[in-house]
Amino acid sequence: MAPENIGPKGISTPSRLGVRVKVALIGLGGVGRVLAHELSNNPRVSALRIIDKVKITARVLAPLRNRIEVVASESDAARGAELVRAIRGCDIVANTSVSDLNLGIMRAALRVGADYLDVAATGPRKPGGLPGILEQLTLRESFEKAGLRALLSMGLDPGMSNVMAREASDRLETIDTIRIRSGGTVRVRQLRPSPNFVPLYSREAFFSDVRIRPTVWRRGRLEECELLSGEEEYAFPEPVGPQKTFLMAHEEVKTLPLYLGKPVGQVDFKYAINSDLAQALKALENLGLFARDRTIPVDHGRIPFRAAFESAFPEPSSVAQNLVGTKCLSVDAEGTSHGVRKHLHENIALSHEEAARRLGTTAVYYLTGVAASIGIALMDRGALPSAGTYPAESLEPASVFAEWNARGLTIQRIERSASN
Repeated sequence: MAPENIGPKGISTPSRLGVRVKVALIGLGGVGRVLAHELSNNPRVSALRIIDKVKITARVLAPLRNRIEVVASESDAARGAELVRAIRGCDIVANTSVSDLNLGIMRAALRVGADYLDVAATGPRKPGGLPGILEQLTLRESFEKAGLRALLSMGLDPGMSNVMAREASDRLETIDTIRIRSGGTVRVRQLRPSPNFVPLYSREAFFSDVRIRPTVWRRGRLEECELLSGEEEYAFPEPVGPQKTFLMAHEEVKTLPLYLGKPVGQVDFKYAINSDLAQALKALENLGLFARDRTIPVDHGRIPFRAAFESAFPEPSSVAQNLVGTKCLSVDAEGTSHGVRKHLHENIALSHEEAARRLGTTAVYYLTGVAASIGIALMDRGALPSAGTYPAESLEPASVFAEWNARGLTIQRIERSASN
């Protein structure tokens, strides 16, 4: 169980944000670019300060500057004092950089008096320690004292998956299971042979996530499982169809049982991965080849084996315009309502072609960036109940889905009932 000081509180205080705001965006990768575009179109955002460890070109900034004031800063978010200087004067800090930096960036936001949002968390910093999102939530008291809000892991999954699970749980009196499944189809045009698997977010982040031992919530606690275990063929809606899915470490499993306000029997998260790749990843991890000190000779130097392995797969941003297929996120909740057993099913789906048409990116990057922008919009309107730290399921689903639909995105809902 998580420590007592990370649970929800019901005290309501008004948002301090009621005027146009200045946003600091940390990290201009695939998600960051979508979020920057969204923020530049938000009439409540007066200025955008983009912070990245590499120089941002004028060509990248030009479309954003047509709408609002945009300033770019070359700065390393891992350097606390440097980051504080870069974000000082901003009202909101939006973090789309690597999740290992979340805690440091949250503390920097506290120092400058800014609200905070990120799109994903990391695993425990040490064996047996708190998972990243639960450690972030322990900063609640610090944010409360400062009168600030932090919305954590508000992307696609985690993020929209949490909100979908919250909506389903609100319609049930008892909850037996919540199953979250993330999958999709993808191939790369003009690339022969087309790879059998394409990581649809940062290669480094994906292969790092895969190597964190997954947990399942059952019997009132988190239970650790083997890497990529629990193989299951899950029937995603067409055009995706059935896919092999495997347990992966994910934030929803850690927070939903604590924040839904009612007991939950089981929560798990599974991701669709090519079966051969899943077996290879488990074998290479067991052999210790992904350890940071395992290097191989390349030219006249040495590089980590895992970096060479990751480079065998295309970086999603580099092939976004040539991706064909559909990303799908599904949430299933089973329980009872008024004595009737119910199975509630929700889907989000978007083709990579549509994401490329809209913003020249992948469906995963697009949906994640849009979800983050909705989180910022709702924080600005005081949607969180009080100052403090919150996971995405703390947001009111109706408000989130209204913003989602306003962007031309949909959620499919299916309900099945059976008498007990």
